[in-house]
Amino acid sequence: MAFCDKKIIVVLPAYNAHATLKNTLSEMPKDLVDHFILVDDASSDDTAGLAKKTWIG
Repeated sequence: MAFCDKKIIVVLPAYNAHATLKNTLSEMPKDLVDHFILVDDASSDDTAGLAKKTWIG
């Protein structure tokens, strides 16, 4: 599907989303989304760490 060379960026607000983040990311259409931005509001459950492992490797 072509979007006239436009980028799709998904912004995900998160707070203690460790339990649901992996499932949320797996539902994202990776062939359509160019970038993900996670906005973590000082979670105490390592939400940011999970995001790094999931997205960066």
